[in-house]
Amino acid sequence: MLKMGIRLFKNLFSGPATRLKKREPYEKQRGHIDIDIEKCIFCGRCFRECPSGCIKVDRKAATWEINPFECIICGACVDVCPTKALFMHKEYRDPAYRKELKDYKGKLPVKPTKGTKSDGEQGKSEKQSTEKKDSDSEKNEVA
Repeated sequence: MLKMGIRLFKNLFSGPATRLKKREPYEKQRGHIDIDIEKCIFCGRCFRECPSGCIKVDRKAATWEINPFECIICGACVDVCPTKALFMHKEYRDPAYRKELKDYKGKLPVKPTKGTKSDGEQGKSEKQSTEKKDSDSEKNEVA
């Protein structure tokens, strides 16, 4: 009884047992998964590799959706993403008041069709043609 009274007064006049400030994340701490939808090509590799099945990818509609309450934060989807559109934050996500899915709408990447050149190839051909014109004009001046 005496020990309980001492503990009661000690707890009554001491500070709180919990932390008042948010602590810094550890080096390899896993917080939550996020996506840069502009980089996503909707290949579906994250959808296929997710062990909990919390990710849904619809290539035709260009949507990416995650259920954060089913996610086990293993990082498998982040590891297999070919464009590195998925990344893992160190901080935990904010508390939610309702269970809602996070969905993102993006744009499908445009594939160049046969017979057309991509921007990089057009730039190269234009540069080559201007260099050729310059060399032809130099030959004419010399002659």
